[in-house]
Amino acid sequence: MSYQWPSTLSGIVFGYFEWNTKEIGQANQKSELEVPVMPLIHANGVELHYHLQGKGTSVIFVHPPCIASRVFTYVRNDLSQDHRTLLFDFRGHGRSASSATPITIPLLAEDIRQLMDVLDIPSAYLCGYSLGSMVVLHALLTYPQRFRGGILLGGLAEVNTVKTRAKINAFLAAGTLRAQRFMSFPIAWANADNYQTYKRLRSETRSGDRAKWMEYMRSGLHYSVKDRLEDIRQPVLLICGERDREYKAYMRELQQGLPNDSSAFMPGVRHILPAFGAGPVSELIRGWVDAQEERSSDAEETLREGHEPDRLDFPYWEQQDGDQPHTHL
Repeated sequence: MSYQWPSTLSGIVFGYFEWNTKEIGQANQKSELEVPVMPLIHANGVELHYHLQGKGTSVIFVHPPCIASRVFTYVRNDLSQDHRTLLFDFRGHGRSASSATPITIPLLAEDIRQLMDVLDIPSAYLCGYSLGSMVVLHALLTYPQRFRGGILLGGLAEVNTVKTRAKINAFLAAGTLRAQRFMSFPIAWANADNYQTYKRLRSETRSGDRAKWMEYMRSGLHYSVKDRLEDIRQPVLLICGERDREYKAYMRELQQGLPNDSSAFMPGVRHILPAFGAGPVSELIRGWVDAQEERSSDAEETLREGHEPDRLDFPYWEQQDGDQPHTHL
């Protein structure tokens, strides 16, 4: 998940979570998250809270369970200077409405597609954080012509370690106790680099629907795209904290399975990349997205001239297994 987990349920209840002072210092004392009022829009049968900002190539941010889209504010504020960015809260999260339909990873991917239809966004890159990366991977597989590529911040293709499963199950156990206040505290605390940011994140998190948080977590716990990674033909950028031992293992699985990936480690950072690695993460995303767009433009120009483009340069080219080498930043 998106915070430093305790080893027992009592750790959740009493808020025993790590606030790493070195990482806070690396955040350069950012001010509190300033986010304009986000309107509501109807998509796929539910009212979704969203904010569209900037011009250029579209990048859509995909948040993990419990915490909402505000967690991406630092990265969004940077990227929106020269890209079109979309923040939105999944159903039952943040300020979005809840729904009777149970949350699943495929449903969330469909929510994104229909939201794009309503907002007239023909195609976009997806940026997913933690369990949100599963939604990104599913969307890349299911709607390849709508999604030009993916960025995974501390991503994973399936939950397959004892440690991660234990963390999620502990949080689900807390949810059955209806301990929403205790559930929102550690998430907001770990994803904040100062107290004002913590207050804003916790307020937004507590406004969500606890039942939907749990549905999202359960779906992520049982979802797997590991055996289908080779079918994802779009480019994918993998970013992992250098000190994030748990998700380094998941990153290796992604590197081994994806046919078209680039990867980078953030020095001195653990799992909380949107807060404590925001500046470098933004620059990596910007450079990578612009490079993909340039390659795609060059390939399309080559096609117009009647020549066959290099398969490395055309994101939707039908490739055979083994044609696409991995690249690492």
